Amino acid sequence: MPLVWVSISFALGIILASLRTLPANIWLSLGLFFIFLFILTRLPESSKFLARYIHPSSFILHPYIFILPAFFLFGAWYFQFRQPTIDAFHIAFYNDRDYEMLVTGTLDEPPDQRDSYSNLTLNVEAVDSGSGDMPASGLLLVRTSALADYEYGQRVRVRGLLKTPPENEEFSYRDYLARNGIHSTMSTYEITTLPGDGGNFFLHFVYKLKGKLLENTYRLYHDPEASLLAGILLGVDTGMTKELQTAFKNTGTAHIIAISGFNIAIIAGIFFAIFKNIFGERIGAGVAVVGILFYTLLVGADWAVFRAALMGILSLASRQLGRRNNGMNSLGIVALILLFINPMALWDVGFQLSVAATLGLILYAEPFSNFTLNLLTRLFKQDMKAFARILNESVTLTFAAQLTTIPIMAYHFNRISLVSFIANPFILFVQPAVMVLGGLAVITSLFIFPLGQLAAWFAEPFAAYTIRVVELFDRLARSSLLFMEVELWHLVLGYAFLLGVTFNWDELKKRIQALSGSLRAVALTATLMFLFACTIMIWRASATTGDGQLHITFLEAGSADAILIQTPEGRNVLINGGESASKLSDELGRRLPYFSRKLDWLIIASTQEEQLAALPRLVERVPPENVLWSGNVQASFSAQTLDKYFAAQMIPVSKAEVGQKLALDSQAFIEVKAVGPRGSVLLIQYKNFRALLPIGISEGTLDELEFGNAIDKVDVLLLADAGYAPSNPPDLIENVNPQLTVLSVAAGDPNGLPSEEVLDSLDGYSLLRTDRSGWIQVTTDGESMRVETERGQ
Repeated sequence: MPLVWVSISFALGIILASLRTLPANIWLSLGLFFIFLFILTRLPESSKFLARYIHPSSFILHPYIFILPAFFLFGAWYFQFRQPTIDAFHIAFYNDRDYEMLVTGTLDEPPDQRDSYSNLTLNVEAVDSGSGDMPASGLLLVRTSALADYEYGQRVRVRGLLKTPPENEEFSYRDYLARNGIHSTMSTYEITTLPGDGGNFFLHFVYKLKGKLLENTYRLYHDPEASLLAGILLGVDTGMTKELQTAFKNTGTAHIIAISGFNIAIIAGIFFAIFKNIFGERIGAGVAVVGILFYTLLVGADWAVFRAALMGILSLASRQLGRRNNGMNSLGIVALILLFINPMALWDVGFQLSVAATLGLILYAEPFSNFTLNLLTRLFKQDMKAFARILNESVTLTFAAQLTTIPIMAYHFNRISLVSFIANPFILFVQPAVMVLGGLAVITSLFIFPLGQLAAWFAEPFAAYTIRVVELFDRLARSSLLFMEVELWHLVLGYAFLLGVTFNWDELKKRIQALSGSLRAVALTATLMFLFACTIMIWRASATTGDGQLHITFLEAGSADAILIQTPEGRNVLINGGESASKLSDELGRRLPYFSRKLDWLIIASTQEEQLAALPRLVERVPPENVLWSGNVQASFSAQTLDKYFAAQMIPVSKAEVGQKLALDSQAFIEVKAVGPRGSVLLIQYKNFRALLPIGISEGTLDELEFGNAIDKVDVLLLADAGYAPSNPPDLIENVNPQLTVLSVAAGDPNGLPSEEVLDSLDGYSLLRTDRSGWIQVTTDGESMRVETERGQ
């Protein structure tokens, strides 16, 4: 396996240079010296001379004696050569100054949008410290508003303080960014768009296509399925809530939402297992390779995706090469190419997992498949063999990749999820359906949206199944996580033992011929998957339609309000939205009707920024048919953004007025009890049930309501402003005398809310808090009510 040893030598040289800094020319000269010795020993005259003193078979004359040290030294030289020169012409030279800088550059990639901010990667052209523009280079990471709208290739000028990325004992953000060539960060005070465009024409097209595909993904699917598919299909996982991302991590299934060699290698293997039964082995492998290349183009072909695609194609090629050593040599050359492109990738966890996963597939996929196929053949009847083999592929591929990746994950994250061995087989077998049907629906929607929507209805059940299974296993994972401190020498010894056993175990050297599959088995599998999709689709649709009762769900929205009202006849009304777009989108996606991605009404009951920050992005995914607005439009940036969006989309907007009633159905309505500059106070009524929502309350509206006397008794009271004392006077609580009070507040609220005096005034009343109970749902038939919470009943 010469290329494996060459690649390892090159990598070790990179590691040495990172620990011991020498001028690059010294490393290069030493490497060339060993190449000279190698050539010298190959010359006929030298061979005759050396033969007089050294036996020709002596290890001293083996090519490795000269080639491996040469690549070791070339690796050290190349690492030093690729290090940036930090001088007055590099952006990092101006880090940590006590004055602001003006930096001009071009967006190197599309914005990385998060809930509360966006990251822009700027390819720097010039800097200005006050004496005019000076030419500069390098990449700058700029943090700006979450609602800022920028595109790849756009020229901008930013003003702010340049900082060196931070690091601490647990995580070095500095090293993480350095692996991507970024050595400076800035939180902007000002950003200005400049005329002209930069960037690559082809990438302009790719990123625009990706943006349109992402937009259509959220139009076609509900959240959280939409965000999952955005992660799987497009590599955009920022729409998923932190809780859902944690569930994937805890269950060891996060690889399906991260574009990595682990993900692509397993999916490519599963595709190959299916397509080889239809087209044959070689054509099936070709179809899978074409799929990988198309996927690489689709998600933007950045460094992580390019690396993953190479590893995925290699995992297929290694199976076609037939011999393990050929696969190992292929892995060696691919790793060498990737390190040549970016030597800093050696410290990238994604690179390490990609190499490890591909290594596992090369070494263990065939032996494991052979063993389990023989075992399953004894358990299944003759006509079930092909189906058993397809199922077996998804399980054994997972175990093969996990065997070599678990040590790395234990080293970096200091934990192992035992549940991952069970959770992966339960979800991986549906991932081809998720990717193929999900991708087909999104691509079709570009041309014929209704047809894409039809395809999405069949794809969404598989995504929904994936999420529900992960969340189910996450509950088990919390009690089955092994936490451990893994040192580097533990990692080295572990791999030495594993590979030592592998290369000396004769049984693992045997290869088995892949059995030909039957079209009948493929048709049977397709039929079962179709029935499974229909079952999930019908279940999901029936679970989210009107059931003859009124549901009021107080969503977990931090120290703000997000309230979803679902009427007895199945209409959906959202009041405000809170700060997190991903959290709100996830919660609505789980509750809105399966075949409907819209709100009947959106009620703006307060125009404060924390109350509306999630809505500008949400309304693009879940548009409202009508809007009821109260409060000052100029009160916040989000309010202004929403106002412009509604006007541009010609969505009807009604101004709230005192006494106005919004009919939810024949017996349920929302009444506006008071209106002020901060918003409105709303009363929900269904038969004998009443709920008061003083979201936009102010001192003037309190007087209007006579501190609750003008409202009389209610069943449910929402505390205003996260329990802020002036907004929740004891007289108001006493006069409305609620059976249940609800408090929407963030855990560890930075303003110290709720106020102690408010909590004291609630003595004797039933209180539920979103920071402790999660979402809170009140369900009523108009005579009695039932209360459910996310954490407890």
